[in-house]
Amino acid sequence: METEPNLAGTVFAGCKIICKLGQGGMGSVYKAHQAALDKFVCVKLLAPELAREQRNIDFFLREARSAAKLDHPNIVHIYNFGQENGSYFILMSYVEGKTLQDLVAEKGPLPVKEATDIMSGVLKGLGHAHSNSIIHRDIKPSNILVGPDNIPRIVDFGLARSITEDKQLTMAGELVGTAYFMSPEQGLAGTVDSRADLYAAGATYFYILTGRYPFDGKSSIEVIHKHISDPVPNVMLIKPDIPIWACRIIERLMNKKPGDRYQTAGEVIAEFEKYGSEEGYTEPTSNEITFDIPEVTARIKSSAASPEASLERSDPHPSARQQPPPAPWEQAASQRGGQNEKTAPPGQKPALQFAALHNGLKIAVHLALTLAGTGCFILTGASGSLPGSLASPLYANPVQALMLALAGIALYTWALWQKPLKFTLGYTFFALSAAAAAYAGGAYIPAPQGADTVAKAFLAVKIGFENIFSGANFIVYALFLYLAASKAVFKENLIFKALAVAAYLGGLALTYAYFKAGAEISPERLWLAIGGLLALLGLAAALTQKEFSLFFNPQFLFLAANLCMFAMFANPQVENITAGKERAAAIAAQWDNRINLQNYQQALMTAQAEVLYDEEGRPIEPKLPPQPVEVKPPERGKLQNDARLEYYKALGLRVSGALAGSAGIIFIAFFLALMANAFFIEELNAAYRDRELY
Repeated sequence: METEPNLAGTVFAGCKIICKLGQGGMGSVYKAHQAALDKFVCVKLLAPELAREQRNIDFFLREARSAAKLDHPNIVHIYNFGQENGSYFILMSYVEGKTLQDLVAEKGPLPVKEATDIMSGVLKGLGHAHSNSIIHRDIKPSNILVGPDNIPRIVDFGLARSITEDKQLTMAGELVGTAYFMSPEQGLAGTVDSRADLYAAGATYFYILTGRYPFDGKSSIEVIHKHISDPVPNVMLIKPDIPIWACRIIERLMNKKPGDRYQTAGEVIAEFEKYGSEEGYTEPTSNEITFDIPEVTARIKSSAASPEASLERSDPHPSARQQPPPAPWEQAASQRGGQNEKTAPPGQKPALQFAALHNGLKIAVHLALTLAGTGCFILTGASGSLPGSLASPLYANPVQALMLALAGIALYTWALWQKPLKFTLGYTFFALSAAAAAYAGGAYIPAPQGADTVAKAFLAVKIGFENIFSGANFIVYALFLYLAASKAVFKENLIFKALAVAAYLGGLALTYAYFKAGAEISPERLWLAIGGLLALLGLAAALTQKEFSLFFNPQFLFLAANLCMFAMFANPQVENITAGKERAAAIAAQWDNRINLQNYQQALMTAQAEVLYDEEGRPIEPKLPPQPVEVKPPERGKLQNDARLEYYKALGLRVSGALAGSAGIIFIAFFLALMANAFFIEELNAAYRDRELY
């Protein structure tokens, strides 16, 4: 970015620049003196690097045109705009005050009356803009100035758009706005109207009452996703002294569907006035009956009296005035170690565990649904009449197969409905893999001809329990242990790390035992050494790494170690097959050469014995047959490739046959379903921690 020149003393439209006030997304704002009127004004200049693109200039001038149409005490007034001294400028009224962002950073969450009075003024300004067909699209605390008279004024119409404007400066699918205050329809890059500003006003009201963003995350995409899908956090759990009517107004302003929100700013102002009084903002009188639940009351009081909560309310952004307040997710990260693991003081009953109990029930229901769905897909595969044929259920008993498959799909869909996030890649992969493996396991059950579906299912269970310790299933268990360890290895808990390491080493041992079984050869020492070294590196990575690393990754290292275990037994087998092929090829070549030589000698004798004469009676030299070409055996490289393919084919038949005969495929199906449950539990716990954080 270009170095900004010192503009002090520069004149724009009769206004002399005094000093710089701040920096925005489109440019800088300066304090200036208007000589003709003898008053202070603000001059906003478009950044030089942005002025190189016409689209940025159009944005900048559209802000001026949009705001210039508006004349309201709660909107900063525009006096003039244009181009001068090679720069594009906007001349606006000067407000001696601070932004709402600065006020919350200095004072903490605002009192209900002060916050409501400010938002009432903001909504009056928005109502005026909306009545002139102007949508702001970026309402947030840093775009609201509050002067010494405590009157709020909306600034920065850089993203504003006229509903009737023909020229669209934002491209289709382009996001506009600030993630922490963005409405769901803006996050989905859809069509927005004035109700998007009302959503942002609700998020701003939430922020100035609590000192926290409604939703936070590690990235803007995560925050936007929460605006789209997560329920609005309960304000009373953050600040119990906030009245219920304020919570209801926030919830309705921030409704996901625009049609369920307030439809105009005037409706919200009317709600504020309905619950207001000269003495302050109080609860409205109603016929509601309040019941006191001692455990809940004790929890709210202890939350309000805790030192951490008091510190959050008094100073949620402990930064200096001259610096921007820290992002809320930084506060959340610093609080995860303390607030989420609070214990009750001596003599006080522990906090209610309703949420934890609810999560436990959801986990149990989800487990039952996925296991039942997996069972339905096993029955679907078993409904065929020909064992070992994946297509048999589709043409032998299509109605029954379809009904069972639909039941399995319904159960998995029900399980999916329990998830906080409806689509995640890991969960989807394991759920689909479990369904496919269950279907294949049912189809490959070695049942007698004519056995019905239920009999096949019971036979599968019987075979599975009989072969639970069979060496044929070692490779299945090795896969289970590897996947389970890869899921837990990056947990910070030392117990999880120790279990992950044990699972990795156990899986490696099972891989060794599986390929060693029945082999009359010694493993290659080179591959054994490489595999051991990779296992040691994987062990070190598993114990030290706390997040995914591309190079020092325990998952990759132990996967490579398992492949070395395979290679150390596969290569000698391939060499034995290659040697056998070489001997067979040498014998075949020798035999072919012997036959060719005999044929040559016989043809030569025939040619020499036959005497031919030309027309003049002179003898003609006989035409001798060509010398036989020596047949050579194929090159070793080709024989080695053929041997490797032959070994892999035989190994595949061995594995598939063993899995089918021992019901190992069904083990795989249920394990994959359990892995999907592990993803579900992790996701549910993350959502629970987020709710506790709020």
